[in-house]
Amino acid sequence: MAKTSRKSSTRQMADSGQAKIGFIGAGKMAQAIIQGLVKYGRVDAQRIHVAAPSNTNVEHLKEEYKGIKTSKRNIDIFGRFDCDIIFICVNPHVIRNLYRIGGSQPAALTTNYIPNMRHPAYVLSLVFGFTTEQIKQCLLNPEDPLKYSVKFHRCVISPSVAYGVGNCYLDVEPDSTNLAEPVRDILSRVCKLEQLTADMMDICCIIAGAGMAFSLEFLKAMSDGGVKLGMARNNATKLTAKMISSVAQTLISSGKNSDFLKDEACSPSGGAVYGLMQLEKSKVHSSICGAVDAAFQRANHMATSGNTD
Repeated sequence: MAKTSRKSSTRQMADSGQAKIGFIGAGKMAQAIIQGLVKYGRVDAQRIHVAAPSNTNVEHLKEEYKGIKTSKRNIDIFGRFDCDIIFICVNPHVIRNLYRIGGSQPAALTTNYIPNMRHPAYVLSLVFGFTTEQIKQCLLNPEDPLKYSVKFHRCVISPSVAYGVGNCYLDVEPDSTNLAEPVRDILSRVCKLEQLTADMMDICCIIAGAGMAFSLEFLKAMSDGGVKLGMARNNATKLTAKMISSVAQTLISSGKNSDFLKDEACSPSGGAVYGLMQLEKSKVHSSICGAVDAAFQRANHMATSGNTD
């Protein structure tokens, strides 16, 4: 694979107030993070740089966030734009196809390997099914990997980051020196940070990502039930959302398991018991477990086959 001809940069990494933030990929996850950073994280859109092969999502971002810089070339995130913090937000089949093309050594995600950046840069991979080492092989020139000053992290960020209330799970302790202060500051503006072992990242990706869609489906069903009984839609939705929020906080704060708390919410021969019996009759529990598994298998299929069929 040809080397890039760009000269290496020797500048120091900017602080969190000046750091250039790059995205490879402009899909829903990238859009959610960008929205959160600009609208809730006090990040100037002029500091954000996005690379994507087509204009489909890029044009929307340019229109929505004035000053954002875009390119069709992934290499520009590291080269021309010289970003400090880079989010890899491509679908897993993109990385799998790089391995398919390159064989034992994958083809570069950036066409040419990234410049030998001397200033600290931090790559945060949100790609399902691939370790940081595998992502690293798609970016760094294998002939001289020690010339780089690039740190790689695996992370999962929930879609609620778009509204400044996300959860971010990292493969390092967020409060340790293993996570650079500018990265910690940028992420914590729109997320609560937690550590998660690397081997749990793919499962977390489904629960934290697809789980939001599943939870909203449950919320809508609860709201529909309230509307059926005579409550206005807006009131039923808000009431259900607050109920789900308080349940989650109760579970986390109490440290008790869900079965115990469920029993506490049920009176003998009460309405909750009868409602739970209906849920059991409808196999809601197994359906939700099946949905989690189906989402995982779909993501795994894209990561292992390189296909989106």
